[in-house]
Amino acid sequence: MWNRSAFTRFFYSFPIQLVIVLLKKNQVLLIYWIFLFGWITNSFSKTFGIPYLFLDPEYMGTVGFTAFFIMGFATGSFIMVYNISSYIVNGFRFPFIATLSRPFLKYTINNFIIPLVFILTYLYNIVSFQLNNEFGTAWTVFTQVMGFLAGTIVVIITTLTYFFRTNKDIVRMFGVQSSDSDPNAPFAKHLNPKRKVKPRKGRRFFSGRKKQANYWRVDTYLSSFSKVNLVRRTDHYTRDMVDSVFRQNHLNAAVIEIIVFVSFIVMGLFKDYGFFKIPAGASVILIFSMLIMLSSAFRFWLKAWATTAIIALFILINTLSKYGVFYSENKAYGLDYTQKPATYSIERFKSLDDPYLVKADYDSTILILNRWKEKFINETGKPKMVFVNCSGGGLRASIWSFRIMQVADSISNNRFTRSTQLIAGASGGIIGAAYYRELFLQQRLGLIKSFNSRKSLDNIGKDLLNPVAFSITVSDLFFNIQRFRDGNTLHVKDRAYAFEKQLNENTGMVLQKRLSAYREPEAAAIIPMMVFSPTIVNDGRRLMISPQPISYLSHHKVDSGFKFNSTIDEIEFRKLFRDQHADNIRFTSVLRMNATFPYILPAVSLPSSPTIQVMDAGIRDNTGLKTTLKFLHTFRHWIEENTSGVVFVDIRDSKKSRPVEEKPKMSILENIITPLGNIYGNLLTIQDYNQDEAYEYAKSWLNAPFDFIIFELPTKEQDISLSWHLTTREKQSVYNSIDLNENRKSMSRLMELLSQKGADHSKLLASEMEQ
Repeated sequence: MWNRSAFTRFFYSFPIQLVIVLLKKNQVLLIYWIFLFGWITNSFSKTFGIPYLFLDPEYMGTVGFTAFFIMGFATGSFIMVYNISSYIVNGFRFPFIATLSRPFLKYTINNFIIPLVFILTYLYNIVSFQLNNEFGTAWTVFTQVMGFLAGTIVVIITTLTYFFRTNKDIVRMFGVQSSDSDPNAPFAKHLNPKRKVKPRKGRRFFSGRKKQANYWRVDTYLSSFSKVNLVRRTDHYTRDMVDSVFRQNHLNAAVIEIIVFVSFIVMGLFKDYGFFKIPAGASVILIFSMLIMLSSAFRFWLKAWATTAIIALFILINTLSKYGVFYSENKAYGLDYTQKPATYSIERFKSLDDPYLVKADYDSTILILNRWKEKFINETGKPKMVFVNCSGGGLRASIWSFRIMQVADSISNNRFTRSTQLIAGASGGIIGAAYYRELFLQQRLGLIKSFNSRKSLDNIGKDLLNPVAFSITVSDLFFNIQRFRDGNTLHVKDRAYAFEKQLNENTGMVLQKRLSAYREPEAAAIIPMMVFSPTIVNDGRRLMISPQPISYLSHHKVDSGFKFNSTIDEIEFRKLFRDQHADNIRFTSVLRMNATFPYILPAVSLPSSPTIQVMDAGIRDNTGLKTTLKFLHTFRHWIEENTSGVVFVDIRDSKKSRPVEEKPKMSILENIITPLGNIYGNLLTIQDYNQDEAYEYAKSWLNAPFDFIIFELPTKEQDISLSWHLTTREKQSVYNSIDLNENRKSMSRLMELLSQKGADHSKLLASEMEQ
């Protein structure tokens, strides 16, 4: 039977009213909770792997008790900061709380609903994620949960103890009896409207309609987790008493804010040391905690001017950032920024497009091709020349390109890489290929015995996201005062530095070289050439980077009989920045420039006038096909004469042909967003259409057999994120995708094209696929 009185008491209970005031008055606090709930439930930023920072945190390279203890500690800190902020901002709406003994403790107890739901949701998702994605044992997951709970409990108990020792209630401040300790104190007016109480002398807390309007009705509150009390009247306490109880919390909150801020400064200063490098998810939560305290302080002290002050502060910081305050441009490590900047202009492009220079670079590459041919001099018949195109796609693309090259070499006894003349691509795919090429080089030079091991594959699949996200939160968003010197140039230790440092650590420091280190091995045809093509943000041109002179890739031949004013599309990096020591650029910086996804990594500013910035090569050429086709066209006559044909190997991190999806019913907002969203979402698909046309045209001007082999990773079907962090399940999906029927056929066809007459690789292919 409906009990209206019980429902009313429940609805007007303090815990329920605190949730309502959060929804109605504290939307800023609510936004933080929405983001955190979205991340821990895999609802926000799943494509980029952001939820993994919270569900699979790493500390000193390990996901375990300590990592989850730190996550729990950060979560507990956020919960307590949320309670402090809510208490400061909303306390005046509930004046009865100031008249209780230990008011902050009771406020925290009643403000339990959102934090408790969050913790339970978080724990459920941790257990589900670790069991289903990391294949953890029951005991491992149990220790992780215990670590999280231990961290949360420690910080909550510590914070409450601090408040017990520093905060005074109305009894200790004024020597009056608290409302919850007086059994004869009258109940709140709305609970007992007939009883009148004579107020104390002084200003009454509610004086005037404005104060009455701020009053929120509360009938009951939790004095402990097991006891419910009715609210008693407070108008016999003066307003000064109540204000004094609330005011003392701001000093305590300021102390906690200083501790959090100093912690970030310390972590930023010592971020190169593993001990201080807490899980990135924890640093994100601590950032939220600090922002909440800052916004609460603004609201309390500035009242109605708070929003205006925050906007003015943002405009000031944004203006100062133009002059290097609060923000530092990222640079390519190894270039000399103290030299006179390189001129970046149409006139300079034309001067670099010198026919004599182009001819010299052409002849230089012909020598490389001849050395490539000499590797097969003892064989009957002409060899196939292989071109490898690796698509971008974060860590999944790195693992996939490495895996394909590893298996192809294992089956063909390294003939695949020996036959490869050029590798091009974008982002993660080219990073995986570069790591594989380096290991191949070291094996050829006798520095290592074998590189076709699971350890090498695991190395390229190690996490890169956590150090990047950690650097963003502890230094890039604040004063980044750490610097390091490379040559004559001083650089900031930002997330780009963290990315390169972690990449080197993951790969055993084998990529810690300068670009020029690969000139001789490439020139001797020991390893394939590699061309990188990051996109110039200023005008969309491609910056062509290689240790070899490659002006022919940016050359535009002028035909006097055909008047056409062609646009200069590519610029050769080494010639443009010759005076800035282009050859000395770190190889990892080249890889990073080629893989700079917006926001995750900063755009790289280069020493030119005007300054140009470069980003991910995938903006213009996600697979590298544009580069390899241009190389093929340039040397087509030599290739026709000296090879038995070319094989293009396209290693893609997603399926090329996708089914047409049914258009769902859209809201007004979706109709506004969809046109622009579709243009961005179909950017790579449009590239595929254009590249397919270019490939078809290539058949008309190449007088040699032309085969196209494609290896596809079904990322959408297997739910593999586009991130620099992959779960164990995702990595396993990438490893096993080589065994998919279409990829098996592609590998079999590739071996058939590479093999000499009579060679049978079918048994070796089957055994390699099973590994």
